[in-house]
Amino acid sequence: MVVRIRFGRGRPVEGRSGKNSRVARISASVLTLIAICLASFGMWRLAEDLGWAGNFIIAEGLLSHWQVWLGAAGLLQFAAWRLLHYARGAGADSELSPSAT
Repeated sequence: MVVRIRFGRGRPVEGRSGKNSRVARISASVLTLIAICLASFGMWRLAEDLGWAGNFIIAEGLLSHWQVWLGAAGLLQFAAWRLLHYARGAGADSELSPSAT
């Protein structure tokens, strides 16, 4: 006995630019929030070094340095900026269609 399974035709793959612009905007928002959290940890660690704040949650190791926290926050914010730039560029391309001219 031979059983044949037939699948229906799905939507055709579109070659348009900006398919992921919504995902890029959401990811940029989330990365910005995480960068704010990392920057606050960096400021807390710096304030502890200056004697302005209480004990930091990580006392030893790589993550006990304020430079690591602020550097990671800067890198994440740069990634969020690039994603937002991608989303805006893709959104502008997708709004211009041949029928609009």
